[in-house]
Amino acid sequence: MRRFIASVLSSSLTLTVALAAALPARADGPSRELEYTVVASSGGVERHATVRVDFVGGSPDRVMDVDVDERDSTADGPLAYVGIEPSGALRLDAPQSLTSEEEAICTFMSLESEDLIAMGPGDHWERKGLVPGGRYLTRYTVAAVEPDGSLDFQLSRELYRADGSVVRWAGRMRYDANGVVPTEIVLTGDAAMSIRLVRDTFRPVPGA
Repeated sequence: MRRFIASVLSSSLTLTVALAAALPARADGPSRELEYTVVASSGGVERHATVRVDFVGGSPDRVMDVDVDERDSTADGPLAYVGIEPSGALRLDAPQSLTSEEEAICTFMSLESEDLIAMGPGDHWERKGLVPGGRYLTRYTVAAVEPDGSLDFQLSRELYRADGSVVRWAGRMRYDANGVVPTEIVLTGDAAMSIRLVRDTFRPVPGA
């Protein structure tokens, strides 16, 4: 079973890295589009939204370039051009901010650069780095490895904002090793969010 999973992870990672490296930054159109539904709540107020992530480029240093935007029932958010570093750090090409759910999706997408092939339940590590307006610390623990190549993680996440505030979450994530993207993120804490992948132009989304 581990050999099968290793093969899936290795082949999908190679494909994704090659795809990104082959594209110049700011290509004419996205090479892949993802759409996530979001239910976020803070202070007892619940908000429903959609986050779209378009892959638009890559670089030899393995930075993925994506366009990210969020829209809810009231308005469309601003389009952000984000560089996702292999470490999970995020770069923005303008002095703007991301919503917490946009930030989480982009940061967790960086797991495609992690060596997941030999990992199994109980393996754990942490990542830290810069995000727009502050820095983050995320702890990952592998909870399960499924036959289809999906991995379930337990995780905790802390955001240290430049204004001195700290936001803390804990929860779980399912990561699709074939598609090399997170498919479900559920976090609770100072705020709460439930994020689910519903569309992927690269491959069908089970249950969508």
